[in-house]
Amino acid sequence: MKGLILNQYYAIGNSVRNYFVLSIFLAAVFLFTQNEWLLTFAAFVPIIFMVSPALEVLKHESKSGWNKFVLTLPLKRSHVVKSHYLFFIMLMFIGLFIVIGVFVVAELLLENILVEQAIYWMMNGVGVAFVLGFIAYPLTYLLGSEKSDMILMVSVIAGVGLFFLSSWLYEQILINVSPYVLQGLNHDMLFSAGFLVITLVLFIVSYVIALQVYKRKEF
Repeated sequence: MKGLILNQYYAIGNSVRNYFVLSIFLAAVFLFTQNEWLLTFAAFVPIIFMVSPALEVLKHESKSGWNKFVLTLPLKRSHVVKSHYLFFIMLMFIGLFIVIGVFVVAELLLENILVEQAIYWMMNGVGVAFVLGFIAYPLTYLLGSEKSDMILMVSVIAGVGLFFLSSWLYEQILINVSPYVLQGLNHDMLFSAGFLVITLVLFIVSYVIALQVYKRKEF
């Protein structure tokens, strides 16, 4: 498993490093503007940027012929799929650490940046990243790596769209619920935690689906 993950890193190492630097730069720019809307993007962008190279791996493996060669090794297909998902999660956590690091530095320099709301933005960013993985991996296994760019674009749009749709639905639920029931609840935390849990479940379901697709795939 370690070898599979290292192979993925070596395949897209330059992209990982480029996205790493770009993520820090953009997050810093967004934070130092102290614009509330851009502060939200500062929590989203690094996470989304860092998982993007993980989704490029399948295309690189197809071009190099690795996706066929790996099947000749004493490995199960489940190991290959698991390595892709683990690599995705590793890059997602790197993106999350970038966000936390930049927010901490901005708090030291500007103050009133690392507020409670920032934690909810980070949770939402992780949730959107889970949606990307939920859509991208099964579809790429099914349709082929040749369409990976289109699938990645669709995944990003779907992830952001699902977030805004979930936010709208949550607001509609609040409108129709008695205020006495909701009294004392932290609605931002409730929504972010719920969105994160739901997308995590979808990500796990995605792994099961992707595994079945990959096992049946002919190369």
